[in-house]
Amino acid sequence: MHISALFIINSLLAIGAFASQNLICPGLQTQDNGCIRYTRGFDVTGVITEVDLTFPQVQDECDCIQECLNRPGTCANYVWKFSTSAAVQSGHRTCTLYSNFNLPSDVVLEFDLNSSNNLNINADEITATGNNPQRGALVPQAFKDVNLTTTPDQDAVSGPVWTLANGQVQC
Repeated sequence: MHISALFIINSLLAIGAFASQNLICPGLQTQDNGCIRYTRGFDVTGVITEVDLTFPQVQDECDCIQECLNRPGTCANYVWKFSTSAAVQSGHRTCTLYSNFNLPSDVVLEFDLNSSNNLNINADEITATGNNPQRGALVPQAFKDVNLTTTPDQDAVSGPVWTLANGQVQC
């Protein structure tokens, strides 16, 4: 009986550890009336269909997530972070929307950017930024120093926005 009680307590503690993600952006029109699936301080986004939005159009992480919600056909994740030195100097983070996530480090994808099968992939930007082929990597950390290399930014946030087949949205 002692082992069973210990197992139950440990199981509840483990469940509690996973259930401790705070709701952000309460009031968004999502299944949870906000977002509970996100990470702080890292950029989980990929590189296809990049849309960059800046201040004053997007003023905070909730505006950023709402912009993704406004694009259910092309946006599956977002990142709210300082993306350039100019953004750091202005004090305004950038909202970037993507259709895919960061690839694992042992995966490389190359796209036929001239294929007529492509829709909404922003081929010109993919070419201009050298993101074809797209190489996987560890999920990059977000920074807030002017060089974007030394001071971690724990206020940066990124995560998924999933439109489910039943019409509900999770984030």
